[in-house]
Amino acid sequence: MSQTEYLELDFDKIKHLIDDNIILLATATELETEFTHKTLQPLSKYSKVVKFYYDNFTYYLGVFGKYKVVHVQCSMGSLSPSSSIITISKALVLLKSKVVLMIGIAFGVDSDKQNIGDVLVAESIIPYDSKRVGTDTIIQRGKEIQSSQLLLNRFKNIRDWNYLLSENSHAEIIFTRVLSGEELIDNISHRDRLAAKYPDSKGGEMEGVGLYSICEATKTDCILVKGICDFADGKKGQNKKHNQILAISSALDLCKQIFISDSVFKEINIFPYEEKNVFEPKDVSNILFELYDDNEKDKFYLERDQDITFNSSLNQFGIWIHGPSGCGKSNLIARNLINNDKEFILIDLSLCIGEGIQSLFDEIFYGIADKVSTTVSKPISFNDCSKKILRLLEEHYTNRNIVIFIEEIPISSDEEQKEFAEKLFSLLISKNFKKDLSKVKFVLSCIDNPKKYITPNQKKIHQQFTFLELNYWDETEIKLLIGIIFRELNFDLHENITNQLVKRAKGSPRFIKKFLRSAISLNKFDQETLLKILGETEREFI
Repeated sequence: MSQTEYLELDFDKIKHLIDDNIILLATATELETEFTHKTLQPLSKYSKVVKFYYDNFTYYLGVFGKYKVVHVQCSMGSLSPSSSIITISKALVLLKSKVVLMIGIAFGVDSDKQNIGDVLVAESIIPYDSKRVGTDTIIQRGKEIQSSQLLLNRFKNIRDWNYLLSENSHAEIIFTRVLSGEELIDNISHRDRLAAKYPDSKGGEMEGVGLYSICEATKTDCILVKGICDFADGKKGQNKKHNQILAISSALDLCKQIFISDSVFKEINIFPYEEKNVFEPKDVSNILFELYDDNEKDKFYLERDQDITFNSSLNQFGIWIHGPSGCGKSNLIARNLINNDKEFILIDLSLCIGEGIQSLFDEIFYGIADKVSTTVSKPISFNDCSKKILRLLEEHYTNRNIVIFIEEIPISSDEEQKEFAEKLFSLLISKNFKKDLSKVKFVLSCIDNPKKYITPNQKKIHQQFTFLELNYWDETEIKLLIGIIFRELNFDLHENITNQLVKRAKGSPRFIKKFLRSAISLNKFDQETLLKILGETEREFI
């Protein structure tokens, strides 16, 4: 049986998942815990069972059958510092669960009538070793504690359970008063004395007293369900592991019969697990930002080598970034301008689509004029527009640092790209002759490489301008970005989905964010739905 994998998270990252729908599962040994964890499924947003720490205890969050559960392991017995009474008490304070199930292994009392793997379901717990020992008499003082009548009813009405122990035998459900004490009994004489004193008890264990005591005090529904692994007859060591595995597996399978029902806990307002939207819209929009517009988003940004290149170049030159759509050009520019406290004028040319090259330069002129709150007249030609732009810059930005950030240039044909580039280079070369404007820099982004449009008489543009090519991200960078996003969203996907996401994104951070926005908006995180969303996102990006 393969090892269970866990996703370890800080409690603050998952505390929003703790609600009154959680059922507490408890075990007392490593083997019981190991096999219990094999039955758990991750919550739908996570690829693994979540492991978290609180106080001195370790907890595991997942789904058992149809219900959200938290599992905790105590030490054997009811009285030690990490025993059932302390562990369950602390867990109930933290989780406020309305139901506790203790699942594990126990001893039977009659090897002729009972089988290894039969399951004891406690009708009550008898603390057999709580007594007053006098000179002449021994008086039992422990109070028998009843199981939850609701839980006991649910187990007694399991009608179709069939768990195969061997070719010729099936596990039986044994409803009984269960003996519970601090002794690890493996002595047939001692066992027989207990059986004689409590003839209607069919088995015993060590943790029930602590569990039932704290649940009675807190009015929490609880029940103990344990498979028989031995008969406390001095033969505990014979086939020990095999018998223990058979016992815990049988007990877990019986409990699963309860947990696959949609309505078994309805009377105490516990319902099957359904993923709820735990994201605040503001958080999602910040983490999956489309445009970097304030430095609050920096913790959601992956800094790469290209950021360093951009910053070092901007100290000396204007910059024209080019590269395919969706590779992060605009956000790289915006992020580094904002983080370096650069004053800039953002000019978005996307509204000028289909209006010709002259309208693009007119919009640049109007954008600068708006920034300095100046009333201007419409330019009559490119030369007129170029002169007016330079005049505005001289009037308001002489010997001042300012960046003119131009993005979303709506040009598709080679002819228009060539015309725009040549005219922009002409404007920048003219600016270079005005020494008082040396601190004014232009930064642009586009898809096509503008260097190929530099004419022979514009070669001097390289003295004040650098060209930076961006490509789609490599696999390592995409995985790092996904890691940042998942951490901030308290999010984790099944490994298959994550691998598919990396593969289909083809290096586009925009693809990653679009996919996650779609998944969150639908609020469905099962693999079938996520694969459909991946396909739809892929078609959008073709």
